[in-house]
Amino acid sequence: MSISHSEGRLACAFAAGRAIGVDVQRPSDSVGAGLAHRLLRSHAPAVLVLPPAEAAETVAWVWTAQEACVKAAGSGLAGRPWAIDVAPGASRGRWGPYRWISLREYSHTPLSCAFEACREE
Repeated sequence: MSISHSEGRLACAFAAGRAIGVDVQRPSDSVGAGLAHRLLRSHAPAVLVLPPAEAAETVAWVWTAQEACVKAAGSGLAGRPWAIDVAPGASRGRWGPYRWISLREYSHTPLSCAFEACREE
């Protein structure tokens, strides 16, 4: 089971028999260049030219996917979530044995879930 909260938003995920992580993040009004470069690496320049609120929302979506992955792995910040390559605008991806999904179609607030992939996946 995994739980996340951010400024009045709450997310919870449960998976029987496999690791899972969830993260929800209300975006700030803007994002600093240093944070954007740390989380987005090579993708940062394209995001930093967006209007400030849009850039902050994009970074929040990326962060939720990164954070959900390390929560699923059980490593938290020690797992260096910022090193996980998540392309801005991506809705799903892989990190090691984990798959992640950003629930863009279902949530206006950035919300992502990561889970341990089954052997068949």
